[in-house]
Amino acid sequence: MPRPSEYENLIKTKAFEAVAPTPGAIAGFLRNAADYKATADGLDPSRHLQVFTLAYEGYFQVVQAVLEFYEVRTKDAGRNLAIQRVSTSLGVNSQEFAFITKAHERRNGTSYVSPFPPVSKAEAATMLAILAKYLLVAHTLTDTP
Repeated sequence: MPRPSEYENLIKTKAFEAVAPTPGAIAGFLRNAADYKATADGLDPSRHLQVFTLAYEGYFQVVQAVLEFYEVRTKDAGRNLAIQRVSTSLGVNSQEFAFITKAHERRNGTSYVSPFPPVSKAEAATMLAILAKYLLVAHTLTDTP
C-alpha cells in the first residue's frame, strides 16, 4: 500500500523516517492497546486517573500501530506529531482531537513538570471511549484481525 503524501512530506522534513516493517509489530501494538483497554475496563470506576492513563497509553499504542503500517517512525518531532498525524488518518473528529490533544498535554505536563491534576469520571470515560472506537478503526485500516 502506498504511503499517504502527508507521511511522505513528514519524511522529507525529517520529522519522520521511513523504516522497514517489523513482522508482527502492527498486531503487537494493537494487542497492547486492547490489553490497556481491558485493564481499564476492569478497574474500579472510581479510579479515574488510572482509567484515563491506561486509555491514553492504549491510544498511543494505536498510533504506533498506524505508524508501523505506514512504515514510518518519529524522529525529532516525537509523540505529539505522531498523535496529530495518525489521529487525522484515523478520522478523529474535531472534538475528539481536542480532547486527545489535551490528554497528551496533561500526560506530558505530569510526566515532566508537575503532579497529575485530578481527572474526572467523564474525562476517564471519554478517553476510554476514544480508545475503544479508534482501536476498531485501526484494525480495519491496517487489515489486522
